[in-house]
Amino acid sequence: MMLTWRDAVSALFMAAIVAVYLAFLGGTHLWLISDARGATAAVLVLGMTVGGALGAAGIRFGAAEPVAVRVYLTFVSLLGIAVLAVAVAGLVIGSTIALAALVVLTASLWVISTVRHAFTLPAAQPPAGHASGRAARLTVHRERLAHRERLAHR
Repeated sequence: MMLTWRDAVSALFMAAIVAVYLAFLGGTHLWLISDARGATAAVLVLGMTVGGALGAAGIRFGAAEPVAVRVYLTFVSLLGIAVLAVAVAGLVIGSTIALAALVVLTASLWVISTVRHAFTLPAAQPPAGHASGRAARLTVHRERLAHRERLAHR
């Protein structure tokens, strides 16, 4: 796969996350990021923008995924859960350690996804005229039902 405009925009958001953290460490007097809770909230919102709005999981339902893809998706999902847990802890407690962990975990997710985008092959596209997405799932479902009916009538 190649890096896309989404990767470039996510790099800008990651730079903003680092800038917020460095400003917090520098003792900024900006009202939002002058304390750990505010900086944590800012990093969380920026990180959710990168992961949620700009991210595209690309999970194909109904298709068998290779083991490597399942391992990758499991790993980044667990890392995402850890990010959310640290962010909630940082918002509740107001800890600078939680803020640092949030920045490091968010940066780790960004690096992992960017490296994956840069060095993996693009997903195979269905040939022209073949169903994809929801239509493909419905076709597979109908074929399975027809197969079950044939087995039941034997």
